[in-house]
Amino acid sequence: MGSWYSDERLEEVLAGYPLLRAQAAMEAAELRHLFPNCTRRYEDLTPGGNPSDGTGAYAVKREERSENIRRARAIEIACEALSPQERELVRLLYFEGWGRYQARLRLGIQKSYLFKIRRSALDKLAAILL
Repeated sequence: MGSWYSDERLEEVLAGYPLLRAQAAMEAAELRHLFPNCTRRYEDLTPGGNPSDGTGAYAVKREERSENIRRARAIEIACEALSPQERELVRLLYFEGWGRYQARLRLGIQKSYLFKIRRSALDKLAAILL
């Protein structure tokens, strides 16, 4: 299509947003409870022993589990850069899975204008996300 990115890849990312958002919500709930229950006391350290208290391991777990949260938030922030009409079209086509015909009817626009809005939205999102 002459674009510098793959429409299919970007559309795949956008279509996966609802699932990603659900996973992010579950992970956010889990992260609220993922804290070390204690830290090692000074008296427990043996000479030459490992002073690690496990906090680092919790930090790694938190980092791994927060990836979906960051990815979902990146899509949300990128969509804020769209015009209201572009944002609505992206929501209908990719987040809610509507067909182009149904989205066009809902927005009250002509077919050619739908493609123009879609192209503009995808170009903006690709510049931010990819």
